[in-house]
Amino acid sequence: MILGVGTDIVETKRIRAAIERRGQAFFDKVLGPSERQTALGYGAARQIEYVAGRFAAKEALAKAIGCGLGNLAMRHVDIILVSGQGLQIRAQAPSALADLPASDRVHVSISHEKSIAFATAIWERR
Repeated sequence: MILGVGTDIVETKRIRAAIERRGQAFFDKVLGPSERQTALGYGAARQIEYVAGRFAAKEALAKAIGCGLGNLAMRHVDIILVSGQGLQIRAQAPSALADLPASDRVHVSISHEKSIAFATAIWERR
């Protein structure tokens, strides 16, 4: 049963400006540990695109589960690409995602087009 759906769109220029303004502090606030490592391996343009996608995905996740962005605790959520399985979400406390029942599944998809990143999240109970 589908319990929630969320979507979000982010302009990459907003993410670029945030990175220029706040630097590492921005990465630390919005990216999980694995995401930070991945982002550091990219050049500047791809890094901005990557961070914009993760930001949009986490906004979509917060909307799907209805917890609000503050309770999602972005830095405690990693969205990682697992070969053969697609995007996987790993959350730890205090993120609201970590409190979902074990039978629940949350799915996320991220797309990029020129200057935007778009994400959709679905909260499912089996």
